[in-house]
Amino acid sequence: MFCAISGEPPKVPVISKKSGLVYEQRLIQKYINDNGKDPVTGDTLELDDLIEIKSSPKAAAPRPPQHSSIPSLLTSLQNEYDAIILETFTLKKHYDNLRQELAHALYANDASARVIARLLNERDQAREALASIQGTIGAGPSTSRAAQDVEMSDSTQAENGAASAAGASGLPADVLDVIDSTAKRLSSQRKPKSKRKAPEGYATQATVADFAELQKLPSMHHAKPAGVSCLALSVDGNVLVTGGNDKNVQVFDRKEERVLATLKGHTKRITQVAVSGKSDNPLGSEAASDDAALPAYIVSASEDGKVKVWEPSGATGAKSQAYALSNTADAHASEVTGVDIHPSETFYGSVGRDGKLSFRSLADGSELHTLTSGEDDSFESFSFHPDGQLAAAGTPTGAIRIWEIKSGNAPSLIQTELPGRVSSLHFSENGYYLAAASDAGKAVEVWDLRKLTVIGKLAIEEEGATGVSAVKFDPSLQFLAVATDSVNVYANKSWNRLIKVEGAEKLTGLEWDARDGSVVVSSLDRTVRTFGVAA
Repeated sequence: MFCAISGEPPKVPVISKKSGLVYEQRLIQKYINDNGKDPVTGDTLELDDLIEIKSSPKAAAPRPPQHSSIPSLLTSLQNEYDAIILETFTLKKHYDNLRQELAHALYANDASARVIARLLNERDQAREALASIQGTIGAGPSTSRAAQDVEMSDSTQAENGAASAAGASGLPADVLDVIDSTAKRLSSQRKPKSKRKAPEGYATQATVADFAELQKLPSMHHAKPAGVSCLALSVDGNVLVTGGNDKNVQVFDRKEERVLATLKGHTKRITQVAVSGKSDNPLGSEAASDDAALPAYIVSASEDGKVKVWEPSGATGAKSQAYALSNTADAHASEVTGVDIHPSETFYGSVGRDGKLSFRSLADGSELHTLTSGEDDSFESFSFHPDGQLAAAGTPTGAIRIWEIKSGNAPSLIQTELPGRVSSLHFSENGYYLAAASDAGKAVEVWDLRKLTVIGKLAIEEEGATGVSAVKFDPSLQFLAVATDSVNVYANKSWNRLIKVEGAEKLTGLEWDARDGSVVVSSLDRTVRTFGVAA
């Protein structure tokens, strides 16, 4: 007899009543206790189903096999070797599988660590950019009306300068120093609103309703193609600079009512002009004089992709040109749509439909730095912040990009609800507000940069008006003027319309005269008109 489990003769044999198989009692009892079934047939088996086999006590148990010969010994060794090789193969295969699983786990862990590191870096950069912008334009949200009217302190400006200097920028070190010193100088010059006084005779909310036409300059620029496309006014209000559809720039003495210079050189329509000197005295109380003080620089931008800088020629006489070309910059690969002179008056910024913001020296036109938004943008308008630390550009999709100039970081995005392109941008004199308008619709939005919220939405109710061509805060921060097919003047903060001045159609540009609070507008009918309170 042989045990069905061990294959050896059992010492205490038992037999299953169900299967008839012989087992070693010790082995079958353990198996039944563990599994409750027959190890061979798999049927249910209990201890009661086992019957002990009585054998003769004189019967000798057969001897276990012995390796009594060389062939049997070799066979046993071969079997042991085969078993060891098989077990080694199995272990090696299991080891390879575990190693591969570990490699996948380590790769997944490394990839996760890289993603987390990148997200943390982007979060830190976003926080730094937000801190820089909030630090530059204000100390943060404030619910106090009095706090909203308080100018930024010198200590805040110092902190902003330190935070900005920590960022990386492509601007030269001397230009960064100029930006810092200009911001400190201009912020120190601004007094609290309660102490800031407009010149005597300046328009007020009570007198603005009496606006009438004070001056009309007809036949500006050539008749073919006709139209004044843009204008800029000197800080003393005596010198008017206009750009035309005739590709020329005109410099006009408003007091003498004569042309000081006709500047030629652009090959396409003039899109924007800017004059230096505006940051010196925004209210003009000290700048007003009887004689026309020529701005140190005039900058003109055109659809030909070029920006030209003009400076006084020193020539005198009725037929002489008061300005001559200083330098020309091929700043953009397509139309230049916006240009502004930095408050330091050492460089200017320009934007174009090629999606670039270019900074160039006023003195020689050399490129200082070029910024992009990192997106597939083109730009339609441009303006520097009054302190010179921020720059804003409007896009064709109603969004506004705001750069922190010193750090050169990716610009912040303000998504307006304006329809179409942002055709005009203007910061308030205290730097708290940003007005944006679209020429595709009759709407203006005013943003509080300290809270990044809209505080005013102006709907222009005019029949036949094609859209807003220009929007400007006045230097005293009492009014916001909007140019469409008429001049609309709104009260600051309440945004109630104070007056609608008609009599001018298809307006293209708008400026405030800092001497008396009058409004100067240009038009496609080749006229430049001044509306204000008659003396």
